[in-house]
Amino acid sequence: MHRLAYAIYMLMISSAGVTFVFLEDIETDYGLPAWGIGLISALAFATILVSTLVFAPLGDRGHLRLIGTSGIALTIVGNAWIGFATELWSISASRALVGVGTGMFSVAARKALIGDNTDDSGERIGALLSAAVAGFIAGPGVGAWLAEWGGIETPYLVIAVLISALAIPVVRWLGGAKVALSEGVTLRSMLPLLKRRRIRAALACQIAIFFNIGVFDSTADEYLTDFGLDNVEIGFALILIGLPLIVLPTWAGARIDRAGEPLLILLGATALFVPVILTMSVWAVLAAFVVLAVVETTTESFIFPAAAKVVVVETGASESALGQGLLDIVGQTAGATAALAAPVMFDWTDGPLGSFGMSGCVAAVLVVYAAQQTMAARRVAPIASIGAVR
Repeated sequence: MHRLAYAIYMLMISSAGVTFVFLEDIETDYGLPAWGIGLISALAFATILVSTLVFAPLGDRGHLRLIGTSGIALTIVGNAWIGFATELWSISASRALVGVGTGMFSVAARKALIGDNTDDSGERIGALLSAAVAGFIAGPGVGAWLAEWGGIETPYLVIAVLISALAIPVVRWLGGAKVALSEGVTLRSMLPLLKRRRIRAALACQIAIFFNIGVFDSTADEYLTDFGLDNVEIGFALILIGLPLIVLPTWAGARIDRAGEPLLILLGATALFVPVILTMSVWAVLAAFVVLAVVETTTESFIFPAAAKVVVVETGASESALGQGLLDIVGQTAGATAALAAPVMFDWTDGPLGSFGMSGCVAAVLVVYAAQQTMAARRVAPIASIGAVR
């Protein structure tokens, strides 16, 4: 049944992909300001952040069925509403419901997938990432086609119906999953994790990547529209850009599982990511943007499972929801911040110099910090220990 969980998560993330391709239309048709588009993009990150803060400790206590069922219900309601929302407050509220529900389901699904040991956690988390990316990049193309056939509400209603159809067996799987528990874990239990240099390095890389995701999520639709692409063409461009993140993370995660020090893989991939983003900010050619974006997503295919593996090795299986939740919290915070700022910066420089240039500079600083933490950690202990921190 875990494969159906991948399918539900894919559908949840596809809702964000559908919204992504309609951002330029929403701004024009409903007369929304640039900061309103930034708000809609940022809410997806911010609401996942809030739900992760609240529910990650409950995941380690074993309440997976309750968390997962509630998350599924909220995403169904949110998707059923968003297609009919026409004002900033209603669009924002419906996106918030989907974000909260997605965050809740993510906590439950990852805890169940990691189970009671960390041996193959990189591969399983990589597979979940592949499902998410498949949803995000399929959403724009399929969503644009469905909207032309039945209106903007159609893709959201289809998503709600499909999630409903898959819900019961996935809820049963969550309830029966064998997981390592930590009864005393609370939100405060995240704080000791921050004392570990390897975790701080992983968090820095996570922030760098999610900051760029926030930039991409809130400005790439406008950027590609400026190149003359319509919604369907943008959807196909996103499929090409996201293809590495569909096919590589499971394979990359399996190799990372066997790596002696996954942090070195994480640091190397993130270091390669920085010059790619900086080049994207100054080379305003469509073909160059697509090629560079494909290189970017290839590096991300290693960064995401490597960051997750570093953290799960440090926490152990019993507090895996807490550790993965911490990754989510810093990532979603970075994504929300970037999504709010990027449209304004893009308009200010009339192009990607302000948005992707900002992202590349932030990533460069974070890579330097992650490298410092990595070197310090290796001096103290060459191989990371496995076990929960108190």
